[in-house]
Amino acid sequence: MGLPRWNFSDNTERKIRIVTLTIVMVILVYEKLYGVSTTQYPAMYLCVFSLIATFMTNAVQRRYFTYVMEYAQVFRIVAILMTCAFFAIWLLTTFERFTEPVTPSHLIYNL
Repeated sequence: MGLPRWNFSDNTERKIRIVTLTIVMVILVYEKLYGVSTTQYPAMYLCVFSLIATFMTNAVQRRYFTYVMEYAQVFRIVAILMTCAFFAIWLLTTFERFTEPVTPSHLIYNL
């Protein structure tokens, strides 16, 4: 009895890792150029958890976590869930940023 294992081939895991990290890289570059603090924080957390989720492959778990593979699998599942959650939060905050009305200039405090 144990947790379900994802027995993807090394080639499939490499493709998933490349796609995920490319998406995260595009989001971080976008946030660097056009982001505000409300969207940058979810993007940073997305980056942190996606790195953990993508590099905890089955090969890494077998090599470094031989005796605690179930705990490593739980760690990977939680990292994937947190990655998905922060991606959803980033999408929501980015969507809200583009759909909220612009503050009139006479309401902005200027020094």
